[in-house]
Amino acid sequence: MDLLQIGQTLSINFEKENNLVEMTAKIAEIYDDRVVIDLPSYFMRYIEYLDVGRRLTIKAFSKVGTVDFNAIVISSPLEEEFSVELDYNAMKMTPNEEIPAIKAVETLQITKGESFINAKTFEISTDYLKFYSDKSFELEENFNCVLILPKDYGTISFVGTITEIDEIYTNEYTISYSNLNEYDRQNLLYYMYIYSSDSD
Repeated sequence: MDLLQIGQTLSINFEKENNLVEMTAKIAEIYDDRVVIDLPSYFMRYIEYLDVGRRLTIKAFSKVGTVDFNAIVISSPLEEEFSVELDYNAMKMTPNEEIPAIKAVETLQITKGESFINAKTFEISTDYLKFYSDKSFELEENFNCVLILPKDYGTISFVGTITEIDEIYTNEYTISYSNLNEYDRQNLLYYMYIYSSDSD
């Protein structure tokens, strides 16, 4: 089986200031020296981090395991296609069972009144969390949250408060943490450190 295939799910990781950003994307084309990637619709907010020459860490999920490699952006999303360099010698294979796409990003479980909502995150830090959801939320609205981290990194429980609703993408929200205990805060810091170290 080829390590990379068209249509394969990717996790693209990079650092924005002191925060981790993780995008779930798909492989559109594969060439000898580069791979073309279909980015999610919200990529424009991170365009400066996806510009030519920027370094990214990419994880590709397959039935035989996870393929990790560092890459440099060759063509930006503002051109006809977004492509990154492909160096097969730089790949690291981690054997595992098939990893569902949901593991590529953190899952945020929200309890809102009698409703139970699953949302997807796209930027995390120890001060705030950004997520997108088909459900509507109001500014300064509070609710109980559980952040489920990938693999065996655990869960983080807290009370979330909506601090920002994106002006363009109205289904994208920023929340702050409260009632976050020290153990969960340290666990979140450790998780961010591991993923940031993978990006070095």
